[in-house]
Amino acid sequence: MTTRQIAVSGPAVAIIDDALSAFPEYRAFRRAETSRSAYCAWVGSGAVDPGRIGLTEDQLNLSTRLPVNGRAHVDRILGELHAAGLIDATDYPAEEFDALFTQVSAGFRHHPFTTYIFPEEARLLYALAHLAAPRRTVFPGSYYGYWAVWAMPGIIAAGGTAELIDINPETMDLARRNLEALGLSKGVEYVTGDAIAYGRTLRDVDLCVLDAEGPKDAADPELRDKAIYHPIMRATTPALRPGGLLVAHNMLLENLTDNPYFARRISANEAQYTAFHEHLAEHYDRRAVLPTTEGTGVYRKARRRGGVAGD
Repeated sequence: MTTRQIAVSGPAVAIIDDALSAFPEYRAFRRAETSRSAYCAWVGSGAVDPGRIGLTEDQLNLSTRLPVNGRAHVDRILGELHAAGLIDATDYPAEEFDALFTQVSAGFRHHPFTTYIFPEEARLLYALAHLAAPRRTVFPGSYYGYWAVWAMPGIIAAGGTAELIDINPETMDLARRNLEALGLSKGVEYVTGDAIAYGRTLRDVDLCVLDAEGPKDAADPELRDKAIYHPIMRATTPALRPGGLLVAHNMLLENLTDNPYFARRISANEAQYTAFHEHLAEHYDRRAVLPTTEGTGVYRKARRRGGVAGD
């Protein structure tokens, strides 16, 4: 069997689907004709060599976390967030999201970059931005704008502003061009700089959407990879209004199928997030980690002093 050439940029879900669509086991899982556990067992059996079909080991295993019905999955999540007191309502313009998804799929330019924002995560952020109706939103680690694009309709509808913050001028330029091309640049400021330093300058933030990543070889372990979430939020949390929301991506902390690969990854994630979780416990009174493909955390800034005592 020859190694298959698969696209290496764009949405990871498209790369995964392209590589696995030839396998009946994957097709059956995506049609809900086989269980998640059964499909995960097939992936773990070694029947598929990810390198031979153009995937990484991470991408192959992430396929086991894909929801069968993204809209229904988000509806359940919104219900859970409402029951937990993180949001006040659950209705959002779902059909308008479908139209935006079609528009973004056709018109968003990824160039050499890959995004691990999965479709149900895009829908979730779209819904949360409409429900929160934020006046000021910040995106530390905005990359090339694919995460931000889903929040922009809700931000614009609320008459709000958004600040994309990324240290890489190339990705920031691409984010600008994409949002402008999609007509979603109203009220957007593009900040090329350090998210920690910029966070200290902020005031009166209603929504923070976090997806930053530090260098994997950073000398300071607090700035390494996803451990950077803690110093960013240590700088940014004081700017969040009481009751404001933090939405954090890559909070993959739950093993949906006893997958050995994810057991190892979750252990590494928990080590990276130790200081971040301590910060959340001190300053955010309602917290939920959601079983999206890459894991999404939603946290409410305490409404009064005393952290978890707020209500």
